[in-house]
Amino acid sequence: MPTVTVPLSTYQVTLGRQIEASGGKFYALIACTASDGHQYLIYFTRPDSIALANFYNPAIKRGGAFIPYDLYPTYIDLLRNEKPLNIYLNTDKPEWNQLLTGNEPVGEGEH
Repeated sequence: MPTVTVPLSTYQVTLGRQIEASGGKFYALIACTASDGHQYLIYFTRPDSIALANFYNPAIKRGGAFIPYDLYPTYIDLLRNEKPLNIYLNTDKPEWNQLLTGNEPVGEGEH
């Protein structure tokens, strides 16, 4: 059961009316990259897209998730305003692939 949790170092956003990949249709893609080369691709699906399964291939250090487009603002807010952020990828349970914050002190507040 290979799993990995690595710190996120950069992200890239692609927006479009209709991005197509692996038979799915998307409005947006966020490519999250760690300094060790792991990549987490977050596809924001159109309502008319076929359902695709999350994935993680440790041989190429790439995982992905397919998220409803209405959650896009939440992910962008997290990427812009929180640190540290980590990527969690799991071969046996790719539905658990996620972007997560590091430990933060209670009551930190927003600056």
